[in-house]
Amino acid sequence: MVGYQENDTLTSNQKLISGCVSGFMTRFITQPLDVVKLREQLKSPAVRAADQKEWFKATRKIFKNEGITAFWQGHNVGQIHSMISLTCQFFVYEVSTKAVAVSNVHNRYKPFLVFMCGVLAGGSTALLVSPLEVIRVRQMLNKSQYKGIINGAREVYKTRGILSFYEGVNASLLQMGPSVGIGFAVFNFVQPLVLARMHNCDRGHCKSGRHHYNPEHVLLASTIAGSASGFVSKSVTYPFDLAKRRMQISSYRSVNQPVSKELMKCTSLSDCLVNMYREDGIRGMFRGWKITIYKAQITSIVSFTSYELMCYSLRQI
Repeated sequence: MVGYQENDTLTSNQKLISGCVSGFMTRFITQPLDVVKLREQLKSPAVRAADQKEWFKATRKIFKNEGITAFWQGHNVGQIHSMISLTCQFFVYEVSTKAVAVSNVHNRYKPFLVFMCGVLAGGSTALLVSPLEVIRVRQMLNKSQYKGIINGAREVYKTRGILSFYEGVNASLLQMGPSVGIGFAVFNFVQPLVLARMHNCDRGHCKSGRHHYNPEHVLLASTIAGSASGFVSKSVTYPFDLAKRRMQISSYRSVNQPVSKELMKCTSLSDCLVNMYREDGIRGMFRGWKITIYKAQITSIVSFTSYELMCYSLRQI
């Protein structure tokens, strides 16, 4: 499992390396889905009504009008964002679960505290990467206006100063904290079950001896657990994710006015949630859910499996 293990031989630096590698792999693979997902989430109701396009048709439209490179708009910032984000998530979770494991807290409270370790990891990450996330989102919408990290940061700063970099941070905290907490909890519940099934052993033995399994077993178990983790965590917190995206472009002013008018924006979390409900009821709060779930599952699978396999490789050195 991910998290503190009493007999684990890895050092903190090795786990940092594993998290960094996981972040790099995850972003490179999921970037195209992120671009399509973002554009679908931010379309105004009028544009969606006119287009009547599903996300796979939107993908074809992006490719036809902008070329293959459009799917990697904002990739440099996204890559830095992903590496910092996953490194922070895994590291904070490993350190905090260790603190819980060695504490004198009664065992009945430890499962809840371990879940809160995941929430802490998600919240810490949200605060850390918020400026990069705002720049990345705007680069996906207008590459030329926000070209490069430095120029992108300068353009964001022009709108509302330093506060521009933290637009949507309250929604980000409400979404990312619980999402990461649920994600780790689901992964750590499902993975040992899959390993136990494959090895016909009791669950407790699988927990303590996970690093003795073949990499193929770790890969399969992590893939299944990662898929379940991504589906559950993103589904539960999705309305906050949608609100976060729309708040992150609240001060966005595109040089291309038609593009700017097509976007859904809001300035507060309550405003976002109310408008999403008015837009199309409960369905409005889950706009773009389908492609987001696909992306969340792939992200979770790649991040967990690459992290686990990297840890496995380092243990063999």
